[in-house]
Amino acid sequence: MTGFLLGLVTFLFGASIGSFLNVVVYRLNQGLSPLQGRSYCPKCRTKIAWYDNVPLLSFFLLKGKCRSCHSPISWQYPLVELATALLTFFVVNYLSFSDPLKLIYYLFITYVLIAIFVSDLRYETIPDKISYPAIGAALVYSLTLGISYLLSGLGAGLFFLLLVLFTRGRGMGVGDIKLAGLMGLVLGWPRIIVALYLAFLTGAVVGGILILIRRKRFGEHIPFGPFLAGATWVSLFWGEQIWQICVEKVLV
Repeated sequence: MTGFLLGLVTFLFGASIGSFLNVVVYRLNQGLSPLQGRSYCPKCRTKIAWYDNVPLLSFFLLKGKCRSCHSPISWQYPLVELATALLTFFVVNYLSFSDPLKLIYYLFITYVLIAIFVSDLRYETIPDKISYPAIGAALVYSLTLGISYLLSGLGAGLFFLLLVLFTRGRGMGVGDIKLAGLMGLVLGWPRIIVALYLAFLTGAVVGGILILIRRKRFGEHIPFGPFLAGATWVSLFWGEQIWQICVEKVLV
């Protein structure tokens, strides 16, 4: 298979996964099973034909509207499909196929983080049906990497538990505790430190900007899951390098 063809197949595969992630996030937040029949319009409940459910393409052919009721289709759908396609393309090219198990694991974690990012941003929830399978998979995989990953997961989860107890649940919730534990299991030491630092930094910057432009008021809740998920993905690939740069600057 040529490089171009492999890249195209990888991109299309990622877009299809992104379409599925949209369904998972929507249905879990409606109390439905992600595998419960064909997709349907959330407004008129009309089942969507296969030719209107082609990732990325159908949205633009339909001009962003349902074929049946003409209600607008959220831009979330093509954006998530595009983001998933691009991240899938990156992960496959970054890791190649030299270690298939690692590639599958990194893709799985990437898709979990996308689902958490979208769910918390859109619905302010981190569903257990996403967190628990991911924690289980990360726990099993981390056993092959060493005890530092287990300790990192326990430490990160305990740290967030103390934060939630100290703040009495203002700004963070139980879902963030589980996500922090997942982060530790996935990243290990020292990448978990990098991820937490990036999450709190970007959260503070974005929160400050939203307050300045009057989209949020001081003290108003801003979902923290997207910052944790984004920081985890960045640290998964570049955490070691970021840590090394920071250590070198401190020593100098």
